[in-house]
Amino acid sequence: MDINQLAFFISLLVILPLWSTSASAQSNPPDVSVNVSAEVTNTIEMITLQSMNLSDAEERNGIIRLNPQRSSNAGKMVAIGTPNSEVRISFLPQRELTRQRGTESLLFEYKVSVNSQDEQSTSEILNQENRDFAFNENGRLYLWIGGNVDISTATPGNYQGEFTLDIENI
Repeated sequence: MDINQLAFFISLLVILPLWSTSASAQSNPPDVSVNVSAEVTNTIEMITLQSMNLSDAEERNGIIRLNPQRSSNAGKMVAIGTPNSEVRISFLPQRELTRQRGTESLLFEYKVSVNSQDEQSTSEILNQENRDFAFNENGRLYLWIGGNVDISTATPGNYQGEFTLDIENI
């Protein structure tokens, strides 16, 4: 892979605590902490502007949903690069979260939206395939990260997993 193909990777560590009763899970959705680490090559820099917050996210019928286009609890990042240059964005939409002190797991379905402007409501949802986008005239590209997780049958405890977002110069 040459330097023009590989720009950088971001890993998000997600920790999802679950309570022992479904009643408390419904009234107090789990907290998620997101830690970001990035390896940067070429000219792309990633900055986390807001971590994903599931503690205030809507939980209905045991499913927590965080819409990246509408939720104020979505994670928010900005990619900084060469103005008007093009990048390709891809990610794995489903990742397993494993209970820290056990073998149980949950499937977290990530959803990502992107906009060259800092306007979440007009951002475009990414699908599973790679997508091409361009930095704006100031060299910025905004990303919002949300998703869905079914906690209805989950064993209480803290769950963690990793999310990787790939951004390549093209």
